[in-house]
Amino acid sequence: MKSLLLMITFLTRLPVRYPFEFKERDFINGIYYIPIVGLIIGGILWLVAQLHVYIDRPVLSIMLWIIYIWITGGLHIDGLADTVDGVFSNRSRERALEIMKDSRIGAFGVLVIMMVYMLNIIVSIYLPIIVFLFIPVVGRASAIIGCTFGHYARKDTGMGKGIVENCNIKEFIYVLFLTLTLAVIFKVELYIVLSILLSFVFIYLISRYIKAKLGGFTGDTIGFTVEISQSIFILLSYLLGRVTL
Repeated sequence: MKSLLLMITFLTRLPVRYPFEFKERDFINGIYYIPIVGLIIGGILWLVAQLHVYIDRPVLSIMLWIIYIWITGGLHIDGLADTVDGVFSNRSRERALEIMKDSRIGAFGVLVIMMVYMLNIIVSIYLPIIVFLFIPVVGRASAIIGCTFGHYARKDTGMGKGIVENCNIKEFIYVLFLTLTLAVIFKVELYIVLSILLSFVFIYLISRYIKAKLGGFTGDTIGFTVEISQSIFILLSYLLGRVTL
């Protein structure tokens, strides 16, 4: 329970108190709760999405993503911008890590944030309501998949180090099993299950490229993985849904 509360307070702005002394072991154990936190966020989005009966979908889509940003505090958006500014800048490893540590956001990072959230908002208009339950789950499960089989890329320590260096094949299997189990429980369409699996494949390939570029993963690349995997899942759910309908 301590690890779950710790992850809720770390990954969201939900009014949950953590009345315990911070211990690194609790944080590491909290890795298993990261997708559960995604499920909590997804549950809130799914409940709000029930308003589609009363609110036009374009307006509802904007509301949902505003709520998502509020719940998460925009925690992963900074990692998205920093990663694209650094990793995809065609610079050396050392220079890429310097760029990612810079508190300023480059033009490329700003453009990517705009494109990602434009895609999220527009495509969400056409998605089944149940998909909103899975978007944050896929994002946080993908973060664990991205960290698997890697090392922390920086010499200094950070909150991301505890996650990166404690994700292995066991955690990989766990998030895969958990996500597919949720898909079975909620009886989602086959194309949504396929979208989940393909999203994980894309993230695995992208994370390998990042690790080759940086020599490992960082807190920023975790945030990048969360945001990009969600957008990939949203787009795949729309495209595969159109094919099967």
